[in-house]
Parts: sequence; structure tokens; C-alpha cells
Amino acid sequence: MTRLLLFYKRTQSAIGRIWTYLAERKAPWFFVGPPILILFVLIIYPTIYLYRLALSRYDMAFMMDPEFIGLRNFVKMFTDASFLTAVKNTFYLSLGAVIVEFMLGLGLALLLYEPLRGSFLVKPIIIIPMMIPPVVVGLNFRLILDAFGPINGLLQLLHLPVIDWLGVPFNARMSVIMADVWQWSPFIFIIVLAALNAIPTQLLDAARVDGASAWQLFRHVIWPMIIPSVAVAITFRFVDALKLFDIVYMLTYGGPADATEVISLYVYRTAFRFGQLGYASAMGVVLMLFSIVVVWGILRVMNLEKRLEWGEK
Repeated sequence: MTRLLLFYKRTQSAIGRIWTYLAERKAPWFFVGPPILILFVLIIYPTIYLYRLALSRYDMAFMMDPEFIGLRNFVKMFTDASFLTAVKNTFYLSLGAVIVEFMLGLGLALLLYEPLRGSFLVKPIIIIPMMIPPVVVGLNFRLILDAFGPINGLLQLLHLPVIDWLGVPFNARMSVIMADVWQWSPFIFIIVLAALNAIPTQLLDAARVDGASAWQLFRHVIWPMIIPSVAVAITFRFVDALKLFDIVYMLTYGGPADATEVISLYVYRTAFRFGQLGYASAMGVVLMLFSIVVVWGILRVMNLEKRLEWGEK
């Protein structure tokens, strides 16, 4: 009996030491391991596979295996007139949409920053478009801007000329920008309004006491304080606008005459309509690298490294 009790105590002691070792040395991996595994499965491995396909000829129409061809897809890309048109359209549509969204979001944030009667009701209404799926937004705008839609009906009632919103290249581009602005201006509005609410009221009160006008208050106090948040909002929106697909697919499908053909739509057609997965992957790589360059450019222009003390002082 004594031996059994001694064996039990030793066993308990050994188990305790093992558990302590696992808790101190191995326990962090139980928390870090699952996120690393998810990150690898959902991001790292697909990215590596994307680069592999970008350097291969992979044609689903012939049911062939990926064949390594080096940089031929990239050479073909920059001699492809349709791809260059898609790049130009993507840049113009993204830039136009983000500029209007920034101006509208900033204006609404400044307007509703001051305590106004009923502002607590207006703010939730403003963010409603952001909650609607882009596919639904594109479809609704297609119905609204149709030749027999409500906007042209209203123009007829006012005895004004009817506008071909989706059949003329310039009007189609403006329609895409208008739909994107309607949906994503609330995103800029929310971030800018949060940045405005984070400004210490003592700074604003001191500037007003010193006799600063509304423009001077915005230029010398408010704007420098909200630049980091504005840069983050513009970065997210521009990168997301470069991937514009849903609204264009439902609203114009790249027409008329490739006037609204964007990179994402061209990649989709190349991959799933023509089956050229290797060529489509190469275009996806270029779009990803272009997004990285855009982010780097915004950070440099806004000088965020010094403003947020990321770099050397």
C-alpha cells in the first residue's frame, strides 16, 4: 500500500511538471497556431499558387496541366490592347470615384460634426448604402438609369431632353462613378467623423478664443489632426476601387465599346469565359503590385511616417 501511494505521488508530480512545461513553453502555440494555419490556407498558399499560375500556361479549354512559360504572360499583357484599355478605365473610374467620395464624405462629416437638431437620425440613414451588396446597387442603378427608368421619366415631365445613361461611353463612366459614390461615400464619412470626434475640444476652443475663422480653424487645427485618418480612408477606398467588379458587372458589363471595362472584369472574362487561368493570374499579380504602389504613394504624399512617428525623427 505504501509503495502504491508513493508511486501515485511520483506520478502526480511528473504529470504536474509536464503540464507546467507545456503551459510555459508550448501553450502560446495553442493560441498562435490556429491563426497561422488559417492565414496560410487562406492567404499565403493562394498567393504562392497565383504566382505559380502567372508564370505558366494553363488553358482550361484544353484541359491541360500548368506549363511553365516564364514571363510570356506578362509580355503578352503589355501588348494586349484590351488589357491596357482596362487599366486606363480602372484608373480613371477609381480616381474619379475616390475624389468625389472624399469630398462628399468630408463635407458631410464636417456638417454633422456640429450639434444639429436631428443629426442622430441623419447619421444612421447616411450609412445605409454601405450595407447594401454592390450587386444589388448595380442592378438598382441599371433600372433607375434605364431609357424608360424613373430619371428619364422625370426629365420628360420637366420637358428636358432624355439622357442615354448607359449607351454613351462618357455617360456610362459617370453612371459607374455615381453608383460607387452613392454606396461608399458613407465609408469616408464614418472614418472622418470619428477622427473629428477624437480632436480635443480644448484645441478648438483655444483657436476660437484667439479669433480663428472657420477656414483657419479647419486649415491649421482640424485638417492636420485628421490627416492620418483621411489617409487610411483614402487608401482603403482606392485599393478597393481598383478591384471594382460588382457594380460594373451589373450596370454596364464593361460597355459600351469597352468604355467601362475594368481589370477585375477582364480578369474574370479571361479566366472563366476563355479559360486562360495563367494569363488571368498574371493580370491579378499586376493588379496586386499596382495596389501596393498606390498604398506606398499615398503614404509618401501624406507623409504619414513622420506624422505617426513610424520613421526616424
